[in-house]
Amino acid sequence: MLMKVFKRLLAIDPSLTCSGWALFDIKTKKLLSVGNVKSKKEGGLSERLLDFQKKIVMLFEALMLNGHDVLICEEATTMIDPRATLVVEQVRCIFEVLARNLNVCVPGRINPRTVQYEIMGLKGVQIDREHVKKIARETVNAIYADMLSQIGFFKQDILKKSNQDIIDAILIGTLGLSRILSIHNTKLNLDEVFSSNYRRKRC
Repeated sequence: MLMKVFKRLLAIDPSLTCSGWALFDIKTKKLLSVGNVKSKKEGGLSERLLDFQKKIVMLFEALMLNGHDVLICEEATTMIDPRATLVVEQVRCIFEVLARNLNVCVPGRINPRTVQYEIMGLKGVQIDREHVKKIARETVNAIYADMLSQIGFFKQDILKKSNQDIIDAILIGTLGLSRILSIHNTKLNLDEVFSSNYRRKRC
C-alpha cells in the first residue's frame, strides 16, 4: 500500500553554505538525481537565508514535489559551535516547512551516526572526521557508481571532496529508503520508523 502512495524520497544534507540533495525512486530504490543548493556569500544572515529559501522553492518546483513524495533531512548531532548549529537548524526547517506546504510527507530526520553505523559499517570508537568522509565517498561509489554514471555524475566526481554534501545526502537517502521499505514487514507508520525510539531499539 505504501508504494502506491509515496513514490519518491528527497534526502537532504542541510547547510547554509551548500546543502546536498539526492532524489530516489522508492519502489525501485533507483537514484534519480543529485545536486546542491548554495547560498550567496554576501550579506547578513537574514538576507542569505531569504536567498537560500528562494533557491529551495525553485528546486522543489523543478523536481515537482507533491503529496506522493517524502523528504528527510540529516539530524543535528553535536553543538561544538552552537551558532553554526542554530544556523543549520534554520536551513533544515526551511526545507521541511516548504516541503509541507506542498503536502510532501516529512516524517522525521536521520541521525548521521546511525548512517555511519547501519550503512557504512562503522562501529566502536568514533574515528576522525576526514576518515569518515573518505569511507562515505567509497561507500557511495561502491553502491551507486552505475546509477550516478547514468545521470552524468562520474566516478572522478563521486570521489571529490567538494561533493561531500551530495555524498552525505545519498547516504541519508539510503538509510531513509531502508526505513520506509521496512514498514512492509511491521505494523509501524512512517513517523514511528523515523522516531528516536525506533533508532534506540535498532541499536
